[in-house]
Amino acid sequence: MTGLRFATRLCAVLAALWLPVIACSGGGDGPKGNTTGNGDGGQSAGGIGSNNSSSSSGDDIGGDIGLTSSVSTGPQADAGHETTCDDAGNCTCINIASIGREGVWGPCSSDSTTALQNWLNTQSTAQVDNYNTEKPTLTPEFLAKYDVILLQWMVTKGAQNDDGAPWQFTADEVNALKDWVNNGGGLIALSGYQCSGQGCTVHDVTATNQLLSFTDIQFNTNGVLDPAQSGCPNCNCWGGSLPLGGPLQGSVGTWNQDTPIGKDIQSVGAYIARPIKSTTATVDCTDGTNNFAVHEEVGKGHVVAYGDEWVTYSGQWLGTAECLDPRLYTDPNSGCYERSAAQVFQISQFWYNVIKYAASSVECFTIEDPVIIK
Repeated sequence: MTGLRFATRLCAVLAALWLPVIACSGGGDGPKGNTTGNGDGGQSAGGIGSNNSSSSSGDDIGGDIGLTSSVSTGPQADAGHETTCDDAGNCTCINIASIGREGVWGPCSSDSTTALQNWLNTQSTAQVDNYNTEKPTLTPEFLAKYDVILLQWMVTKGAQNDDGAPWQFTADEVNALKDWVNNGGGLIALSGYQCSGQGCTVHDVTATNQLLSFTDIQFNTNGVLDPAQSGCPNCNCWGGSLPLGGPLQGSVGTWNQDTPIGKDIQSVGAYIARPIKSTTATVDCTDGTNNFAVHEEVGKGHVVAYGDEWVTYSGQWLGTAECLDPRLYTDPNSGCYERSAAQVFQISQFWYNVIKYAASSVECFTIEDPVIIK
């Protein structure tokens, strides 16, 4: 397999992508044509790291085109991390591996995750390799190239209402990941990529729970945070997702302002999440019955678990999607007036908090984003 950096770091993308977010444009009607799935995802055409690309082996340590690579031996050697910049001023000091497929639902049931992709690759000192269709082998050598591992939808098929079989990891791979985390690696686990109703077998937690087996964190297979069951009158304004936390009508749960993950987050969009069970992890978001986000220290490393993947969708980042009429947010007579997903959710704050905590062994990680509270 050949290595593939999952986006080019172009300042033009920043201008094209982020300015609409700052201007708080668009984001509206709920998912269309999705009656059996959880609406929980959205990206059939690529994902966080690719444009319909195959997986990257990550065997190359070099940077993006035009970027001087910074050879790192992983989180164990933080003192060796150096920020390297290209002629355009794009700088890198942290390496992230995104393992697993991205979601295939989201606003309009056809969203992408390119907004997250571009945000990381144009506004942060992070550089990401994507392994989205083939399972990489988690050896000490593979893991040593990364500071943060993001676990996504680790299944063989990854289609709407059809996960395929879950990826299987050997005991040696789990032990290698355990050692890597104990030595300072940062592990982020997402879930909730698929439906949980009749006719759907949930496999999106199987491989993730296997890899989390050395922690005190596991995902349940049931679905929570269903807008259809919570009475959310304005969920159509942000693409169908339910407000997790915050003062919005129909919102569920609370973000803990005293934790590094929950701090400065009022609300994010969620749709059919997996609750998390743990006895010792710190709870970052809960409704008092179900835990939606938790974190814990494992040796020198940090682990974060979040039960939903709607925080990866472009429709939540930008407040725009193909089924949403932007006039919803500019018409004062509209119930969605100035209430797009980009205006009411703190998606970028969520990712800043999560990556900053997970990558705490890498002090050179920074991100430039005027809406983030640091």
